[in-house]
This record gives sequence, C-alpha cells and structure tokens, in this order.
Amino acid sequence: MLDQQLVVWGIVAIAVSPLIALEVQKRLDDYRGRYERKLELFRRLMTTRATDIAPAHVEALNSIEVEFYPARRFFGLVEPKRSEKKVLDAWHIYVNHVNTNMGEGDTLNRWVERRKELLTDLIYEMGQSLDYDIDKVTIKTQAYYPRGHWEVETELHALRKAQLKVFSGQAPIVNTIIGPVEVTPPPPPPDSLALPPKS
Repeated sequence: MLDQQLVVWGIVAIAVSPLIALEVQKRLDDYRGRYERKLELFRRLMTTRATDIAPAHVEALNSIEVEFYPARRFFGLVEPKRSEKKVLDAWHIYVNHVNTNMGEGDTLNRWVERRKELLTDLIYEMGQSLDYDIDKVTIKTQAYYPRGHWEVETELHALRKAQLKVFSGQAPIVNTIIGPVEVTPPPPPPDSLALPPKS
C-alpha cells in the first residue's frame, strides 16, 4: 500500500513539476521586468534632473506611481517593500508640491529650492530601493546642464510668450522706419486701361 502511494506521489510530482517550474519562471520574469522598468525610470530621472520640464522627465515622474505600486508577489502577498513605500511617499510629496502655486519673487525662489530638495529626496529613495548607493549631495549638485542650453531654452520661452501676446491681440507689432521715406503718388493707369473721355 505504501509502495503504491509513493508511486502515485512520484507520478504526480513528475507531472506537476514542469507546471511549477513554469510558474516560478513566469514570476521571476515578471519580477525582473518590473525591476528593469524601475531602473529605467531611475536612469531617466537622474539624466534629466537638471531639466525638469523635459518631456522625458515628466513622463518618468508620471510613471513612478505605476511601476512602484505594490504588485502581487509569491504566495499572493501584496505588501510593498518598505523601500517602495518610501518611493511612493516621496513621489506624493513631490507631486503635491509641484502642483501648488509657484508665486513670484522670493516666494518663487523658495518654491524652486523646495522643489529641488523634494526631487533629490525622491531620486535618492528610488536609488535606495534599487540598491544604488548614491548620496543626496551627488544627486543635487552633480548634474551637468550647459549654460548655452539654459540660454536657448530661456530665449525660446520668451519668444513664445511674446508671440502669444501679439497673436492674441494683447501686444501690437511695433515697426520702426529708419532713414528717409519717400511717398510718391500712384502711377497712372496704362493707356489701354484708360477710360475714354466723356463727350
């Protein structure tokens, strides 16, 4: 009887083991894919941290909630890792700040400084979650952004604003004539088009 049970369990184990292996492989692939997507977001935020209005930067920020959201893990557990929760918390604080009014003058300067600090915190927490040992000072101060790029971006922004004012009728197009202006009467019409004299 015991021999028969062992044979049956052996057959069941042989039949089920490929299915278990496939499920384990699928879960490992899912985990690896999730990790790679998180790593790509971290890379994009690191490489665009000096250009916060770049489309790649904004897209990466908007993807954090999706990629760091707790996913089902082995045995059906849905609790996020503590490091993922820290990333999501930092993301919520950052997004809440950037969605508030910037103000003007000193208020704007304080808003910008706070935004930089919160972005640094967010990227730092992402790095910790992905086992990157990178400090906050490096994140905040070691980004390269050439002055020429800044000038071009600033000029293009000013040009767009000026164009919008002109096209919306808020500002006139100013013309300045330099030098003498000669006004001549219009030339007479050609003879073929001249009207016949009245009789």
